Amino acid sequence: MNWEVFITCAITGAGDTIGRSDQVPVTPEQIATSAIDAAAAGAAVVHIHV
Repeated sequence: MNWEVFITCAITGAGDTIGRSDQVPVTPEQIATSAIDAAAAGAAVVHIHV
């Protein structure tokens, strides 16, 4: 059986993630860096919640 997988990543999480972790990117520069890091780690799709 062939199992193909692609990884997606919600860079900014959902809901009140900023209040739950200081690791959630907030500024445009932080979000861009996190998206690039996620892609380098293997994510095929990244998106943000605003």
